Amino acid sequence: METEEGERGKAGFVTPSVSDQDGLPWRQRLARFFSRIDLYNFGRWLLLAAAIGVVAGLGAALLTWGVEGMSSLLLGRVIGFQPPGHGTDAVTGGSVPQRPWFLLLILPGVGLLVGWMVQTFAPEAEGHGTDAVIQAFHRKRAELRPRVVPVKLLASMLTIGSGGSAGREGPVAQVGAGFGSYLADVLKLRVRDRRTLVVAGMAAGIGGMFRAPLGGALFAIEVLYSENDYESEALIPALMSSIVAYVVVASLTGWSAIFATSVDAFARPQELVSYFILGVVLAVVGVVWVKVFYGIRDGFFARLNVPKPFKPAIGGLLIACLALNMPQVLGGGYGWLQTALGPGLPLGLLLALVPAKILATSFTISSGGSGGVFAPSLVIGGLTGAVFAELASRTFPSMAPSASACILVGMGGFFAGVAKVPIASLIMVAEMSGSYSLLVPMMLVSSVTFLLTRGVTMYEAQVPGRVDSPAHLGDFQVDILERLSVGQVIKTGQEVEMLEPGMPFRDVMDLVFSGTQDYYPVVDAEQNLHGILSVNDVRRVMATPEVWDLLVAGDIEVEARNVAFARPDEDLHTVMRRLTALRVEVLPVISGEPPGRVIGLLRYHDVMEAYDEEIHRFRKED
Repeated sequence: METEEGERGKAGFVTPSVSDQDGLPWRQRLARFFSRIDLYNFGRWLLLAAAIGVVAGLGAALLTWGVEGMSSLLLGRVIGFQPPGHGTDAVTGGSVPQRPWFLLLILPGVGLLVGWMVQTFAPEAEGHGTDAVIQAFHRKRAELRPRVVPVKLLASMLTIGSGGSAGREGPVAQVGAGFGSYLADVLKLRVRDRRTLVVAGMAAGIGGMFRAPLGGALFAIEVLYSENDYESEALIPALMSSIVAYVVVASLTGWSAIFATSVDAFARPQELVSYFILGVVLAVVGVVWVKVFYGIRDGFFARLNVPKPFKPAIGGLLIACLALNMPQVLGGGYGWLQTALGPGLPLGLLLALVPAKILATSFTISSGGSGGVFAPSLVIGGLTGAVFAELASRTFPSMAPSASACILVGMGGFFAGVAKVPIASLIMVAEMSGSYSLLVPMMLVSSVTFLLTRGVTMYEAQVPGRVDSPAHLGDFQVDILERLSVGQVIKTGQEVEMLEPGMPFRDVMDLVFSGTQDYYPVVDAEQNLHGILSVNDVRRVMATPEVWDLLVAGDIEVEARNVAFARPDEDLHTVMRRLTALRVEVLPVISGEPPGRVIGLLRYHDVMEAYDEEIHRFRKED
């Protein structure tokens, strides 16, 4: 066993004694422990995410109560129509409207009120709120006006509560994101942090409203891009805020899952054939859904020569006409989806409900009404799954999954395709139904719909990936410039006109004004940098002809000790910062130690040209 002195001789120090609990070694250990934990950022993001989660959770609960109150008053008492419930409060059916013609008065009237309110106070509150948040993240520095929050909440209560076919998640996502943006402004945070808080707010709204905290966080970082890309930096704040919002909403409105169902775990591999076919069917319906939605907006409502506040009223009138014959299109539609999961619905009604729900949602939101497209998309996908299950059980019963399985998988797979969120959608549906037993078929169907619907999305503000986002333009510019060196831009043997320190000024004028350079290095006999002069330096001396014969190039140069330069092994990002800081257009490139031999000139536009070529090379490889 070696002695303490031996240890000191070998290592240069004495190992602290474990038994010394009150001395300096323990304090050093404690300091070392805390130095490895980023307590500042941990506490900062925890508090910010928690605040956003509380506000988004309260907004989700308030919207839930408001929609239920409006629906009970307008649909229940006035119209005499009570849609079926969902979750543990589900009923097997809804009442038949006793006074259906009232729809022709209520829906257009509410639409007019919503249109006036939105266009007067916050025009960005129209439509489905998630797209507005995505647009703000990419192109508006994540800035959302605070007034959007109350306007969006009230307009959505009126729209959905009166029977409009829209979801609650988009408005709540905009509420959470709006508060995140406001919080960043109050605390004077960086734009980068504001974007993170906006994503966390969107996650809190989605996770709280659907009681799906993990799915909500994944949705928020995934929905920003239409390809396989994620806003990974915002994942942890999104998880924190989504958890808090979920706890707040569930504490106020109940802890039960959105849908009550019992599904057997996947255990028959032959069913994967059926699920693959279901994925193809969902992709086709998804493309139709997106085309109809934006076709009605751009081809009909955008061309109406009426003031904007009147367009939601026209949309309400169209929904009323549709609901007179099929009242099941009124409201979000979760109740009918729950009925399909439970006792079931007739095949004829299911076949009619899919296109009817597409039209009703398009009339509601494309006209300028306020509400989300998430819930209607889940309903359309679930109903499509129910239709498929019924037909599959009659055509190939040995490979047909159960109706409840097809409905749940249809919900997740359909939304994965139209929203470009393949991971988030399957997790969210599993959380909403309280069952993870269908993850394998959900993964298959989500992959199929995602791949078959490339280029088709419900969210127009999405960009393909981070490299295409204005929010990350600076990040990628730095990353690309750091990969390139000065030596890659300055080719060996670059032709550069150089001057000698003793060159007469008249010769300098002849060379400068017959050449093509703006800057001319002045070098000694060994080609080492002696100084540099520009065309403007020559022009200033030309104003005094009487001194021309007295001057040489060395008299008007900027001396080498005052000249910034670049080396061939430096990266272009470092050189670009130097050019920008000094506000110069050209740097001489030298080899060796200063003053160094001049091997070329690096211009600002050379750097930008190299960046542009590298971007084109990456895109060509893609």
